Amino acid sequence: MVSERIAFLRQYLATSELDLLQAYSELRACPAGTDIPREQFLRMPLKLIYELIRFGAEQQKRSANINSITTARLAGIIISIAKSFGGDKGGDVPIDVLLPFPANEDANSFVMETREIFKSLIKQRKLPVSVIASLSKVIST
Repeated sequence: MVSERIAFLRQYLATSELDLLQAYSELRACPAGTDIPREQFLRMPLKLIYELIRFGAEQQKRSANINSITTARLAGIIISIAKSFGGDKGGDVPIDVLLPFPANEDANSFVMETREIFKSLIKQRKLPVSVIASLSKVIST
């Protein structure tokens, strides 16, 4: 029975689209897989391997978005200036559109909650005028 199972797995690996070298390379490229040697990789469940790869890819997307926020804001300012020269009175371009990867919905809801808190603090006049002036750009975008 064990030999039949091994034969089935060998046949599956020979005909499947699973590329172990590519999976190992992707695992070694993510932060969680840098310390995993080949022997341990071969004994790991495939589900765990792909979960580690997925987590690493999400982390790389987040860091790419974080690193490009200032560039996206600058591009938004340039686009709004170009629109004003063209006579378009449209609003500012949302920063989420200019980021390399779509923004995370959880992070977006956090930003929306933060904006609502800022708005309520401004309405209650609990913030100094200088802070309100500096937050106006953050709240309006």
